Parts: sequence; C-alpha cells; structure tokens
Amino acid sequence: MRSFVASLGLVLLSVACLPTRDGTVIDDSDLNEDPTTDAPPGTGPAAPSSIEPTGAVTLTLTADQGAANGDVVSFGLPFPQGVFTNEKNVTVLDENGAPVAIATKTLAKWPGDGSIRSVLVAFKATLARGKTKKWKVEYGAAPRGGDAGALAANPDGPVIATLTADHYAASHVGGVLGTAAKNERFAQYETDLNRGWDSFDIGDYGVDCGSTSKHRTYYDGPHAQYQRALRTGDPTQLRGAHAESIWFRENELELSNNRKLAISKCQREYAPGSWTPAKALDWGTLRMMLSQGSLEDYLVTGDPAAREAVLAMGEAYRQNLGALTAGSPPVLEITERNLGWTLMGLTSYYALDPRNEVRDAMRSLVDRAIAWQGRGGSGALEHDINRPDPDECGDGPAGASPFMTSLVVDGMMDYWLLTADKEKLSPFMTKLARWYEDDARTSDGAAFRYLWNCSTNDYDTGDPDGYTSAELNLLIAHVFGATYALTKDAHWLEFGDEMVDHGIEEMFAKRPKQWNQASRAFGKYLGYRELAR
Repeated sequence: MRSFVASLGLVLLSVACLPTRDGTVIDDSDLNEDPTTDAPPGTGPAAPSSIEPTGAVTLTLTADQGAANGDVVSFGLPFPQGVFTNEKNVTVLDENGAPVAIATKTLAKWPGDGSIRSVLVAFKATLARGKTKKWKVEYGAAPRGGDAGALAANPDGPVIATLTADHYAASHVGGVLGTAAKNERFAQYETDLNRGWDSFDIGDYGVDCGSTSKHRTYYDGPHAQYQRALRTGDPTQLRGAHAESIWFRENELELSNNRKLAISKCQREYAPGSWTPAKALDWGTLRMMLSQGSLEDYLVTGDPAAREAVLAMGEAYRQNLGALTAGSPPVLEITERNLGWTLMGLTSYYALDPRNEVRDAMRSLVDRAIAWQGRGGSGALEHDINRPDPDECGDGPAGASPFMTSLVVDGMMDYWLLTADKEKLSPFMTKLARWYEDDARTSDGAAFRYLWNCSTNDYDTGDPDGYTSAELNLLIAHVFGATYALTKDAHWLEFGDEMVDHGIEEMFAKRPKQWNQASRAFGKYLGYRELAR
C-alpha cells in the first residue's frame, strides 16, 4: 500500500517512519522504490543539457531566517535525464574546500530510463544571521566527507542552500528554461517582471473562488514564482516560491480518503455537497489545482508535503477521468483549460509515480487533445465558445481560446519532457502554431484574439472590452518555442520573437493574476530558444 507524507513536517533521510508537525507518524519507505510495473522503456532524454555526468556546482548558503549553530541544511540537487544514477556520489565542500558529512536520498527518477531527477542532500552547518557562504557540490565521483547518518530534511530552517541558475535551468527541474542573466534579447521583460512583483504585496491577496483577478495563486502562483526563481538562482526568490507553495497547500487544498486525494476547497463553493471521484470536478476547481509548482517545490526542496500534494491531486484527477470524459461534450472539452490543467496535474503525478495506470491516464489526455484537434479543420481545439461564458460570446459553435489553448500546450510539453514522444506531438504542434499565426491573430498582427471565431464579437484590434491584449502574448509565446523544439523550424522562433516584442510593450504584471500569467511559461520560451544555439 502506497502511503503519503501527511504534512509539512520533517522527513528522516535514513529511516522509514517519521513524525509530522502534528505528531502523526507516517511511513515514508516507498520514496526510493521504482513504482513502474513495466521495465523502464529506455528512451533517451527529450532535450539536451550541458550538465555532464561528473562535475561541480556552487552552493550558496544564506542564513536568511536566523542564525544556524549546527543546524541541518538541506536542498534538492536536480539533474537532467540520463546524467546521474547513484545518489551516494555527492560530495559537499565547505568554504575552505573541506568535505563535510552528508546524507543523501533520491527524490525522483526520470521515467524514461530510471536515472535520478533529483536527490535530497542534507548536512549540518553554522552560519550567523544574515550571512552568506559559498560552498561547492561535487557529483558523479566517489563521495568524500563521510555519511552523516540520520538527518532530517529542513526546507524551512534558518539557512537556505541554493544552486546556480545555470544548473537549475540545465537540469530541467522546471522544464526547459532559459536563465534571466542570458536573456539579453528580452532584457526588458526581466526588468518589468521584477518591477511588477515589487508593485504589490502578495499578502494582500487570498483565496477568492469567485474572482480570478483577486485570487492569489491563479495561473499557479507557486509555479510562476519558481519559474522566475529557477532562472535567477536568487535565494530570496527561491525561499518565496517555497513559501507560496506552503501557502497554497495550507489555504487551498482539501485532502480526503486518508490524504490520498486532494482537490481545491473551491469545489465546495462551486458545487455544494460532498465530492467523490464519480462526480466531475467543477471547471473552476480544475483551474485551482496547482500541480506544477508543487512538483517544483518537491524537487527543489525535498518538502514531503509537496510530494503529498502532487500525488493526491494527481490521483483525484485520475479517479475523476471517467466523469470528466463522460457526456457530449465531456467536461474536458467544454473549454481548453479544463483539459490543460488536468493534463498538467497528471504529468506532475507521473513525474513522481510512473506506474502504468498513471502513465495511461496521462497518455489518454494527450491522445484526446490530438483527436480533438483532428475533428476540426483549423488546427485549433474547436468547441462551442458560448457555453463556457455566454457573456463573452453570444454565438460561436466552432471557436477557440488562444490563451487557454496555451495551457494545453504546457501540459503536452510536460509529457514530452518525460517521454520524448516527439513523433506524436510534432504534427499536433505544427497545426496549432499555424492556426495561431494564420487565423488567431488580430488584424494588426500584434496580438491574439481573446476568443477566435466568435460571430458576435470578433475580438480584433481595439476590442472595446479590453479582453484582447498583446499582454497575453507572454503567456502564449512558449507555444512557438515548443513547436521549434519539436520541429527545428526556425520560423517559429522568428514569429515568437515578433509576438513577444509586442507582448512586452503591453506587459502589465502589477497584480498576482497578471504577474503569474507573465511568468508561468515565458522562461520555457527562452529555454526553447536556447536549443537553437
């Protein structure tokens, strides 16, 4: 029986049972097991990486939450697929170059070949409040420094240990990313993103099931924050992303069935009464279940509560697929975001638990997206765009939403990173990108229509309601980077760059929703561009 971590408590690296913050003792013995029921398929990595099997990376220790006097410091050391295979082959060197005793434990493996995706490293350190030290991590060679024995992971301790942005980006821990420091082409984006963040207080926002504009984490706030933090390696940003992940779990998730299922608390507001997997999750609930940021939180910090959240949300999605795919049209095809968020949840689940049943659920949604596209003639995921929101379109039986479609692409590319299934995705992405360029753009070519093929509102340039805006280009741009990554057709980078330039001109990131929207996928566009070098 697979068991899950029950809270934000500490995880012992060398023992199976551990206490949570509320005192509950749980079993953690499954973390290093390979849960696949088939042999690993032996597929190669989807994307190349500069990280070699043997190397070293700077480790920055920052005492940002108080002094440390022999306190445990821990961090997740991530790797791209095919690079790292032995969790013991890690050495931590202090500021004098002396090896220190450490404890290590595999957090996750790449499903394609069983290589290690992230290993938890823990050790003891002393550091004065507010001080910083530069240490080093060596990997791939026989370890030095000795075994520290039973240590506890300490993601919320006084010292945060962080790696370089180059390592985070090359490890694919948050997808194929480009670093902020190397983003010379769109340097203004980085400036505006940081200014936008500084313009509001995230603490002023909370859970608002009825208004996405007021909802703190809409568009996956933890993921959006991690995407920026991983591209900078900034300790303050990484600490903030972890804090946002904790906030999401404590304020928005409701766990049930012995903590093996998790859904958004907003389900109770959208659909009063108890929920079971036989009842389709509400559309609003689907968009409030944030798996990508929780996955990054686990891989970067080793926080067991993040793992629990990913697995429990994923299992809720998996068990709910029967209800979500029933009817005509099924819930998953009423609007693109319903399929997009569910697919992102299942790919995150598969990243940590690659059993056949999880894999098959994930693949079924990839196949559904491809079949959905095939039923239309435009390349879009055509559907009745009046049904999701009649106020936005009075009549549009065969329309689509460019910005919501980008969420489906994010899930499809998460699938690609885990499976390297280029053959299945390349035709899908090529047709979709052509639709964006040829049909979904406004007449001035600067933006994408808020809704496409609505007969009562063309959502063209000068849309009086302000829904159509080049600002959304930053959410959509990764579509064209993804198409390049799959096809190597440089036209899609040229087109993507053009649309990004327009997007930066209209960028507004002064509220959480808009900031998350601007940050959640643009780093991946930069990463896909890096593949051209």
